[in-house]
Amino acid sequence: MQFIAWIFKIFFSLLGLVFVLGMLCILLFALLFGTLWSLVRGRKPEVSVVWQRYQDMARRKAPFGTWGNHANPGTHQDTEVVDVEAREVPDKARPHNQLPRD
Repeated sequence: MQFIAWIFKIFFSLLGLVFVLGMLCILLFALLFGTLWSLVRGRKPEVSVVWQRYQDMARRKAPFGTWGNHANPGTHQDTEVVDVEAREVPDKARPHNQLPRD
């Protein structure tokens, strides 16, 4: 019984491996065909267009400024950091019409 289970494990593992490799080959063929078809028509490949749109979107949505722009290095914006001096406000500065809370 254990021998049959072992055979099934190997069989399904090989079947899964063949499926994954087959899908990888199909996707690679589709990528190459799409790239060649775009070049025949004189357009940029769709993969390149989608990647460029993703990078543009990510630059606009970057939470802490923009990503480094390697194409135009002179457009980098330097931000100025301003320190604020904190000081304690004494109780005497409280308005006269406000009563202390106890």
